[in-house]
Amino acid sequence: MLACHEFAACAASPVSLDLVLAEGLHGEASPPDLGIPEWCEDLVRPRSEAWSQQTSTLDVLLEGLAGAGHGVAALSFYLGVPEADVRERAAWLGIAQPAEKALRRSASANPWSVADVRLLVALWLDNVAAESIAATLGRSPSSVHGKRRWLGLPVRDRKGLSERSVADCRATPLPWTPRIDVSAIEAALRRPKPGLGAIADIDPLVQFPVEVKWALGRHKEMDERFSILGFAGLRAPAIARRMQVEFGVSLTESAVNNRICRLQIVRDRRDLISEYDAEAVLRRAAEAMKRLGATMRTCSELNRSFWYCKAIGGNLWTCREFDTKKFRERKAARSCGEVMAMA
Repeated sequence: MLACHEFAACAASPVSLDLVLAEGLHGEASPPDLGIPEWCEDLVRPRSEAWSQQTSTLDVLLEGLAGAGHGVAALSFYLGVPEADVRERAAWLGIAQPAEKALRRSASANPWSVADVRLLVALWLDNVAAESIAATLGRSPSSVHGKRRWLGLPVRDRKGLSERSVADCRATPLPWTPRIDVSAIEAALRRPKPGLGAIADIDPLVQFPVEVKWALGRHKEMDERFSILGFAGLRAPAIARRMQVEFGVSLTESAVNNRICRLQIVRDRRDLISEYDAEAVLRRAAEAMKRLGATMRTCSELNRSFWYCKAIGGNLWTCREFDTKKFRERKAARSCGEVMAMA
């Protein structure tokens, strides 16, 4: 591992915040290199018995974000610390250097602001209950937990959590002082790229002037996309919105839940999310499908797709819908035919 002074001599990151600003905010000067940051003394806490140094709350956040896979630019952006300090502090802590990758524009219809992210961090570290945090930020508890995992924040002991009013939550100070103003960078990231409007900004009625019909289990692309949204734990209204935006299919909330049931998509109701984030949806869906051992099958009787989950078990050849009252006569006729054939 390189020493701190060797990192100080490294060239600036090719995907630094300076370049993000340069896209649409020419003339903005980057913060000066202030060397290894001196964290607030009252935040210092022992790291472990194996370490002779001390670490601060900000160091805990840096380790968590880096461990969650965020790059130097993202750490600098959310913590309000110059990139050079992020590199040097990571070297001082002895952790792997964060990746040199660009900040990404959020694809969510309701993206998190930097202020909201920092307030979430402050309240989470202050052992405020997720329900109180959600009420303060105007989001669901599952969204708060999802963002907590995204930030790499530690798991807390539920016995030590406390409820807090919205006013008190909003008055909670940050446990560190950001040293650079990222408001201009945040504005640049939220500004649409020239000539490229987000798909969610296009009115589905304009994009799909004629209503598109979707026969369940008969359209592979729609079936697979709907399944990903379902396994990711996206709530029914959000799934309906994505299907309308992406395919022009109009679904009610009950229709979404009906199709989730008929496709046999397994979901944990305690971990549903309301906000659509493209990367989070793909990651959550992949994790859920791997955990359940989910594979797409074709029902031999109804000739449509359904998901078989190895972790749950069931019939490999026919979907659960074929066992319902609706197909009782057909199933009885098939059983009778099998008996006659055996005779």
